[in-house]
Amino acid sequence: YDTSGISSDSFDQAVQFNTQGEAGLTESMRQKGISLSTSVETSVMYFGFNMKDPVVGGDSEQARLLRRAISIVVDYEEYIAIFANGRGVTAQGVLPPGIFGHREGDHNPYAFTKESGRLQRRSVEEARQLMVKAGYPNGMEKANNKPLVLYFDVAAAGPDATPRLNWLRKLLKKVGVQLVLRTTDYNRFQEKMRKGTGQMFWWGWNADYPDPENFFFLLHGPQGKVDHGGENAANYDNSEFNALFDQMKNMANGPERLQVIDRMTEILRRDAPWIWGYFPKAFSLHHDWYH
Repeated sequence: YDTSGISSDSFDQAVQFNTQGEAGLTESMRQKGISLSTSVETSVMYFGFNMKDPVVGGDSEQARLLRRAISIVVDYEEYIAIFANGRGVTAQGVLPPGIFGHREGDHNPYAFTKESGRLQRRSVEEARQLMVKAGYPNGMEKANNKPLVLYFDVAAAGPDATPRLNWLRKLLKKVGVQLVLRTTDYNRFQEKMRKGTGQMFWWGWNADYPDPENFFFLLHGPQGKVDHGGENAANYDNSEFNALFDQMKNMANGPERLQVIDRMTEILRRDAPWIWGYFPKAFSLHHDWYH
């Protein structure tokens, strides 16, 4: 092979991280004249809420606070470190680096704080306070004093999926949520998404072309999966966002388009139809004769 990717199983043989967390090749690889290239992919892996669901969905302040609390405790920095060999960047919104409208160094203030240029995920205690405001103190439904049970749908099977799902269940338990895991094959998972019977889910998107329209349309109301058969699997439908999308999609890149994108990003962060997840980072090896 002149060039190749790196599987998780052989990752430690090829790559090592320095004290600053930067990836480099192991000495044995360097001695063979092999180099490492890395880049953040124009893809997003996200955790979605079904906005048609009566508990986690909708436009009520109660549901919005619940989604924000869950967004805080689902620690994607930990996920990247444990399950992706560090190959990812925590997303602060829907647009990956390299796509017009992505602002480097910007952050989602509902899930993170920024001090001295350093991002810090908001604390579990803040998430618990949001749960109280949402009417779920200690994960109990205030109205009937029953534990809050939420359902997570995912296309996953086999031993590789089990640690990830147990990790997710453990994190939601921090705010008292009892998570029921519903694993299935991909065909059945897609059917659940089409019918809107899933409550929360994992999914992802690879860019078809390098434009913000190709990511924002994933949350455009008229492209909702249940009502219109589109790619908006969260079935998010916000009239202001929809109008801004229609305005933005055919604009030329420039300050005016950026202003519209900033407003769209703020609406999405406030409503939290997704936990923004992460942008995967591609690692590839190549020999010194490869150009």
